[in-house]
Amino acid sequence: MEYKLNKIYSDYANVHEVCREVLDIADAKNIESVLIGGSLLGIVRDGDFLPWDKDLDFAVFEADIEKTLGLENEYRSKGYECRVHHLGVRDKNDLKSGEQLIADLTQTMIDINLEHCLIGGALLNLYRDKCLLPEIDTIGWVIDPKKQLTLDNFIRALSAIGEVHINCPASDIKSITLISDSWRSNFFIYVTEGVQSGWRDLNCEYWFDNSLFPAQKVIHNGKGYFAPANTEKFLESRFGDNWNIKPAPKFKTGRVVGSMQLYKNGVMFDFIMHYVRGEKTYWFEPAANVISTLGFTPYSMKDTTAGIMRIPDHPEVFLEEHYPNWRVPVKEWNGAVDNPTIIDSNYAMSCILNKI
Repeated sequence: MEYKLNKIYSDYANVHEVCREVLDIADAKNIESVLIGGSLLGIVRDGDFLPWDKDLDFAVFEADIEKTLGLENEYRSKGYECRVHHLGVRDKNDLKSGEQLIADLTQTMIDINLEHCLIGGALLNLYRDKCLLPEIDTIGWVIDPKKQLTLDNFIRALSAIGEVHINCPASDIKSITLISDSWRSNFFIYVTEGVQSGWRDLNCEYWFDNSLFPAQKVIHNGKGYFAPANTEKFLESRFGDNWNIKPAPKFKTGRVVGSMQLYKNGVMFDFIMHYVRGEKTYWFEPAANVISTLGFTPYSMKDTTAGIMRIPDHPEVFLEEHYPNWRVPVKEWNGAVDNPTIIDSNYAMSCILNKI
């Protein structure tokens, strides 16, 4: 059996409406979010968001991080799916509690006859390293409830463990999020189309040309978990040819909030947490690249196609660092990427923690 991963991004619509709705909720709490990234490039150069842009990017500074995270339930009540990402390292007790949570959830799903398997970093850690690595953030699962009663029983069981959120685009449940202590588990509903199978995440879909089930049971340290059928082929398709090589750690100490992502009607909205230290600003992209730059302060309220929002007074400082030839209009995405400001992750974390 071979796996081939096809990662498909969805088309987006209603960008301006989603942007305005998210900002109105944040503004009501006096959260000073500032337009950044490709979203800033489009507004400054072209007078509107880039037509091919897949998400909206806003900076949130340190003083407003907790207030921003506190809006998760309000955004969910408005129909948004939500992810919160942390970067850094967990301590030994935290990792121990994560492994116990995996064991407890596995047993819960066995008890109610719910077919399931791990799919993300937790699977990679446990299968390759026989333990959770300190940099792990969330726990990802795919579940295949063949009956509504099984799904209902599972949701009730999760409610006894922690805070539960159900993500429902239209009328179908796409995923379930469990928040238990410092751990977030995302349970994605297994879907099949023709010969392909997989799951739907926020703004993308993961499709494989072979079934993930029947799941393979793996035992280590006296505890068991379930992995996708033909686990090593799955890991190769999901994480690349070098999945079995343990990477060097990015961080030695510390853990901070990286971002909060909101998703609705095909639009992704990213609150990316920014840490100002001296004349530099540090933040972690969703892919865990670390970037240091000037140019986000001061900022002012300005009118745009999506209403009034905060925009840096000197956006060219950021844009010149990140987008070569940013002043030249283009009709389609030209491959521009964040470039000279990517720095060592551990160095940036040290600067953030020590307020250098």
